[in-house]
Amino acid sequence: MVYTFSYAQRHQYADAYNKMMQARGRGGEWYDAGSSLLNRPEEDVFDREYNPLYIVSLNEQGEHAASLRVLPTTGPTMLRCDFQACFEPCPDIASAHVWECSCLCGTADSTSPAGRATTIETSKTLCRMALENGVQQITGIYGKSMMRLFRRIGWEPNILAQTPAEEGALCLGLWDVSSLALRHMAERQILPF
Repeated sequence: MVYTFSYAQRHQYADAYNKMMQARGRGGEWYDAGSSLLNRPEEDVFDREYNPLYIVSLNEQGEHAASLRVLPTTGPTMLRCDFQACFEPCPDIASAHVWECSCLCGTADSTSPAGRATTIETSKTLCRMALENGVQQITGIYGKSMMRLFRRIGWEPNILAQTPAEEGALCLGLWDVSSLALRHMAERQILPF
């Protein structure tokens, strides 16, 4: 089941919120891909001060499967506040039509049919919500090895910048939000494994 709620609503979704925070602390397939820079196991200033949107997927047993956090790029973002020095050159992305996705965390096995379906459903929810809100693109920072996962779910970002491999091979990506992207993910979701 996929839950969407804001930080201000977290008490109404306490179980999903707490499981998301625990998953952040343990790390996951999406989470940091070996980069300690992205290891944020607890609430941070972006959670407490900027009322982000969360998308949290729990599996049939009620355990965390996938989650992410969304912020508008018109205010403080992780890219602008924490990661700008990591990328040379680093674009300053600020637009009412672009969201920042951060704290990507997947604990489901995305190589299994059920895990892939959960991962895709979380991504589809993000894409659908963006479309409904007039958002045209989503930016995010991720480990370069996560490109495998993005290919698997059928929604790959364009790489805007990346760090040298010795610094953790982080990428700054930009996903296009469209009905076509939603359809592509839905097609991947029903493909036989």
